[in-house]
Amino acid sequence: MVQEKKERLSGEERRIRIIDAALELFAEKGFSGTRTKEIAKRAGISETLIFQHFTTKEALYHAVFEESISHHPAIPEIESLVKNRNDFGVFKTVALHVVKHSRHDPRIVRLSLFSALEGLRLRDSSEASPTLSEFLGDYIQQRIEDGVFKKVNSQITARLFIEAILMYLLDQEVAITGPALPFTGEDAVETLVTVFLDGLKKS
Repeated sequence: MVQEKKERLSGEERRIRIIDAALELFAEKGFSGTRTKEIAKRAGISETLIFQHFTTKEALYHAVFEESISHHPAIPEIESLVKNRNDFGVFKTVALHVVKHSRHDPRIVRLSLFSALEGLRLRDSSEASPTLSEFLGDYIQQRIEDGVFKKVNSQITARLFIEAILMYLLDQEVAITGPALPFTGEDAVETLVTVFLDGLKKS
């Protein structure tokens, strides 16, 4: 059994250590490929202590994702743009947030990819706080009701927008469609938002 390191950690310090170790391993191997014994070893604690903080491996996985995105709240940046109905500003800010977030911690993009491949839900829909795509979906619905956007499924549209950004980031990292483009993330965002809004807005 792995022995806990000699320094005495508070419950919160231990929880943070577990989440950080789990994020590294889930991003490297996915949910199915990661064992809690490996997480414990990397965190320098016993496996038993993991389950004192998280009831299941699935609960730990959800906590890892929620913790990682909580350090990069985007909605406060967007609220004034939403209030002023600045369509380009809203979509651009959302996209740049995702791009900058991935630069800060590329593990989040890999975690999202593994989640999609393994068919895992990263968030319980009963949670009170909206995701970025849900927030954007609400904005799209409002602009439909304003008569500015075409009548589309707002939540699907928002999800597709976020997925387009994630696919771009993934493609830049692993070259799925070819060599990395010689343009900045900001260039890609400007192009995506322009094309996306042209398709959404009524003639």
